[in-house]
Amino acid sequence: MFGQVPPTPYDITFSLFGIPIRVHPMFWLIAVVLGWAAQRPDLIVIWVMCLFLSILVHELGHALMSRAFGNSPHIVLYHMGGYAAYQPTYGHSYWKSIAILIAGPFAGFLLYGVSKLIAYLYFQANVIPTVQVQFALIQLEWINLIWGFINLLPVYPLDGGQILRDVLSLLRLRGALTWTFRVGFLCAILVAILFLQRQAIYPAVFFGFLAAMNFKLHEESSRY
Repeated sequence: MFGQVPPTPYDITFSLFGIPIRVHPMFWLIAVVLGWAAQRPDLIVIWVMCLFLSILVHELGHALMSRAFGNSPHIVLYHMGGYAAYQPTYGHSYWKSIAILIAGPFAGFLLYGVSKLIAYLYFQANVIPTVQVQFALIQLEWINLIWGFINLLPVYPLDGGQILRDVLSLLRLRGALTWTFRVGFLCAILVAILFLQRQAIYPAVFFGFLAAMNFKLHEESSRY
């Protein structure tokens, strides 16, 4: 999300569907910190696994769509998220870029649907799932639905912010980047305030950081 991350000796690497994947050690650390409120070790582990699965599926959505357009993507998971990087090939366009960006949240929504289906099957079978299963299903639903929509907010460099940039560029709006950062700054400030009102400190700090980033990028883009 925030640029290329250099490899470390402690990275975990593997591939899925022929797409190289690298997990930075900071991903696990931040995931544990975010899930510490669960208090119980088993629930913390489940939270980390749910976060890992959700972000991996999200990035696979981007990567698979990118490969469908002839690119060679790779995925990196780190800090509070990750990215699917690729070098655009001949014929790349704003439309293709938008399709690649939308594919990530769409994959997450599909995973949300799978978690809801599992919960429905438990209900239909008249079986009460264990505490661990209930916790996992709730986390999968929350991460992939709520954060899926949040990720579509027009705040750069979230998917929504990048989609806004490409749409404005597609419309040939003068100063498309400047407007992208301007909208991103205002939206991030509002979302940070909303999270603060609900005493959700981590997401409030996150969007405060995004607001500062968009403000800086706006100032830089305004000079040209």
